[in-house]
Amino acid sequence: MASPREGCVCVDGRLLAPQAATVSALDAGFLLGDGLFESLRASSGVSYLLDRHLARLYAGAEQVGFEGMLTREELIGMVQATLDRADLQDAYLRITVTRGRGGAPPAQPSGSPTVVIAALPAPPPPDPADGIAVATIGPAPLHGPKAKSTSRQAAVLARGRAERSGAAEGLYVSGHGRVLEGTSSNVFAVCGGRLLTPPAEDCLPGVTRGRLLELAREDGLQVVEAPLDLAVLTSADEAFLTNAVQGLRAIEMIDGQPLVTRQGGLFGSKGGVFDRLSILYEEDRHRAANVPARRR
Repeated sequence: MASPREGCVCVDGRLLAPQAATVSALDAGFLLGDGLFESLRASSGVSYLLDRHLARLYAGAEQVGFEGMLTREELIGMVQATLDRADLQDAYLRITVTRGRGGAPPAQPSGSPTVVIAALPAPPPPDPADGIAVATIGPAPLHGPKAKSTSRQAAVLARGRAERSGAAEGLYVSGHGRVLEGTSSNVFAVCGGRLLTPPAEDCLPGVTRGRLLELAREDGLQVVEAPLDLAVLTSADEAFLTNAVQGLRAIEMIDGQPLVTRQGGLFGSKGGVFDRLSILYEEDRHRAANVPARRR
């Protein structure tokens, strides 16, 4: 098992061992959760879909009014320096930007944003054939701008409720029975050969979600981005989640009930849409890093 000392953390340009990396107790990210982040994987020192993650990060920074941001080229250079120093074959990469340091609240930070980039050993990718249980957990907390905020307490509490029920992920469902998203994932269903997913206005549209939709369309699959009723999800031929770190995860059970296909088999049957998209996604990810994809 990888040691927690492996990897590298870059704090405002300083490359440090993970256990030596710290930020100020007066940082707005620590005091107020006033920050943004992006999580992704990197293979052989190459970040997968980094340009898209940075596009969302900078769009979020503009929405919430972060001033003095590094240029995109500077941030890319820091990411690559961190990955080079970490020297990991498969890395979990997290980019965090906060509003910076200042006095005690309500004083506003007076300097530039704090930038922390962590490259740590990535968890082993899950076997796509291993399905997971999910639990519905009620409406999502109110969203502000479509930015990935470090203020994650509501998601932590929701995920905890799901895990206490024996599920690996929680799905937010509106009061009208519309499936929105997972606490850290986007949701897909396969019905009659069509790929369904909630529209961007119902969720925080993930980078992996966006790339998977492109791959599906390129493969000739009919894609529908429209409100997704819980009844449709529970009766789908297949259902799965996407996340930038874990990739694609098949849903095996919803609220303790097995997901059963119309053909009478269980979730994610071999040769189904989920199986095909999992292969396309892995091939795309490894092609970006110029390394061979795992064979299934």
